[in-house]
Amino acid sequence: MTVVEDKSAPGTVQLIDTNGHMHVKHSEAVHDVVLVPLPSDDPEDPLNWSKKRKLLQTSCMVMYTVMMVFPSSAVYSVTTPISKATHLKVSDLVSGTGAMFLFYGWGCIVWQAFALQWGKRPAYLISMAASIIIMAVTPLCTTNGPYLATKILQGFFGAPVESLCEISMTDIWFAHERPLYLAIYGLSLAFSGKLAPVFAAFINTGQGWKWTLWWCAIGMGVAFVYCFFLMEETNYDRHIIQTTIDAGSSSEAVNESKATPSEKSAGEKGDDAATSTVPDPAAVEMGQVTYPRKTYLQKLSVIDKKRQNRVLDIMWAPFKFFRFPVVVWAGFMYGTNGLVWPGILNATASPLYTGTYHFNSNDVGFAYFGAVVGMVLGSLWVAYAGPQLVMRLARRNKGIAEPEHILWLFLASLICVPFAMLLWGLGAEYHVHWFGLVFAQCVLAISSTLCLSTAIQYATSSYRDLGGELITTIILIRNTLSFAINYGITPWINAQGRRDTFITVAALALVCNGTMFVMIKYGRKLRESSAPLYWKWVDQARAKGLSH
Repeated sequence: MTVVEDKSAPGTVQLIDTNGHMHVKHSEAVHDVVLVPLPSDDPEDPLNWSKKRKLLQTSCMVMYTVMMVFPSSAVYSVTTPISKATHLKVSDLVSGTGAMFLFYGWGCIVWQAFALQWGKRPAYLISMAASIIIMAVTPLCTTNGPYLATKILQGFFGAPVESLCEISMTDIWFAHERPLYLAIYGLSLAFSGKLAPVFAAFINTGQGWKWTLWWCAIGMGVAFVYCFFLMEETNYDRHIIQTTIDAGSSSEAVNESKATPSEKSAGEKGDDAATSTVPDPAAVEMGQVTYPRKTYLQKLSVIDKKRQNRVLDIMWAPFKFFRFPVVVWAGFMYGTNGLVWPGILNATASPLYTGTYHFNSNDVGFAYFGAVVGMVLGSLWVAYAGPQLVMRLARRNKGIAEPEHILWLFLASLICVPFAMLLWGLGAEYHVHWFGLVFAQCVLAISSTLCLSTAIQYATSSYRDLGGELITTIILIRNTLSFAINYGITPWINAQGRRDTFITVAALALVCNGTMFVMIKYGRKLRESSAPLYWKWVDQARAKGLSH
């Protein structure tokens, strides 16, 4: 099988076989869609798993994501009750959240290296086991020092949810399928983040604030059992042979594998895992290759195959991608739309609802349903518009897909974020009906949901061979921005006032999201300028078994 990628512009691929003359493997669902990336001949290559097996693995990612994200936002609606019951100030709680998100980001450096070296499955299981203990202990920490320490540990051990889940999704789904399944991951991330304050408010009323965190620990325990028995390892060392072909009107360097498995898989009966091997090319041609298979008990192993030690290379890799404007911009967009603007709103939500509108804990919980509705709308926008947009623009472009095509989804953020910030800030200042603030949360949640899959899809489509490393770069940028805003928002509002602060934020959001037009126009040129360095790094990574 061959897959054409323009070497001069990484990420530009021939996604649609417009004339039917390309001798490549095509999708069985949409017959003129070329499979990207190319799978090996091994039926145990995660790209070759059956649809049922892929969906089961996806369910494990969703379960892990929901249960790990819940405790990160559960305190948003109960900051005032916690402050009254402990020696913690609201500013201490906000600062703790900032420190947590900082370590969510920087912890990815360690966990990404661990996962790619020793396996993603053990990384997930260790992360959950440690987080169960941390969440059980946190309610006992009622002063700032111990509480801050638990938030730092929560961020570090929860860091896999920030980067590994996206990579696990791209391990098993082809390029034309990824917008949908990254949107599902984004939905689970947003769902837990928006719904956690709702449940926390009701739990606080019925059982007290401590149980808001203890129930999170119980949920993690359920997720641990589910993933232990159903999650598989998706690390796979795919061996590539270089060649050159002529596809359509252009002749490009491509990646080729002699063997071409079905996209669907080797069949439902092939739902057992296998180890990666390098078959003899002659045997491949004769169809005589037999790949080893795993039993169910072997799938439960937490020990991945042995590899050359490459931990330091993986830990250093994310810092290299700061030289690529496309990756930095994707991290910036994910950070601002996913955490900065919502962080500003969430930091003022509980005090505003309880102080200005005299809401009790349950009322605050109900108010967060507005964000849940916005999350659903944002997910529908990405899940349905995303794949259609990529396919339609590729067809209009003679079958060639550009990573920048997905960026048109940010039009929703360009409109929603400034509107929501103005409605929230001005509405609170002039005491509009409380529904205005709930509606602002709904509108903002549309943007914070769509930004994840859109930014990640753009960056990984541009530099797909090193996707595992650049994800960490994006998360570092995102969570460092979140840390900064959580520490800076309280003095900012105190200095400028709530009304003027949110007017300023709305203007900044308009400018930031407006940069999408710059990237749509100049993104390809930026990728072209990075091509020599990128392909050099790809060759080096392949030599060490690091490339995806």
